[in-house]
Amino acid sequence: MLTEHLADIFHRHIDASMRCIDVLSNPISDASERMVQCMLSERKILCCGDGANALQAHYLASNLLNRFQYERPSLPAVNLAADAVVMSSITSDSAYGEVFSRQILALGQPGDIVFIVFQGDGSAAVVKAVQAAHERDMSVVALCNSESSEANSLLTTHDIEICIPHNNRARVMEIHMLVVNSLCELIDMQLFGSEG
Repeated sequence: MLTEHLADIFHRHIDASMRCIDVLSNPISDASERMVQCMLSERKILCCGDGANALQAHYLASNLLNRFQYERPSLPAVNLAADAVVMSSITSDSAYGEVFSRQILALGQPGDIVFIVFQGDGSAAVVKAVQAAHERDMSVVALCNSESSEANSLLTTHDIEICIPHNNRARVMEIHMLVVNSLCELIDMQLFGSEG
């Protein structure tokens, strides 16, 4: 019984992945090119996400700063959810909704990119992060799902939306991870070529 259910989970994952190939190919490619140009212009990627989605943002930042599949120079990325003291300070003195926006306004420069991950409506922190990025003349790469939200409505033609055409939380998280891995591989390929 459990093994049959497990097989069904794997089949649902495969089905969700297959339905995403055509829809996501262009935005993922565009996002990787935009990130490469950002870093070649000596700018950085600021990564954040709400709730469990922060894991995907953290994973992207760590893969850029350290390495992905092979050794190469570190790339400029900042995980805005990494410093618990800063986050606690902002949330206790202001509000949770400002946990990313205050950091973006302080650290972000025109030409930087905010990579933000969320599902559904997104939190106030996500909405304010998008607003702060635009205020600082930064573009946004939003990794989200197909539910429309206030954060999605704030995106402009200068931003890139990688929208997973699915609403099942588990499937969306799985595809988010695939997108982040794809971004890392495409960035490395453009900057350093294929693995020797």
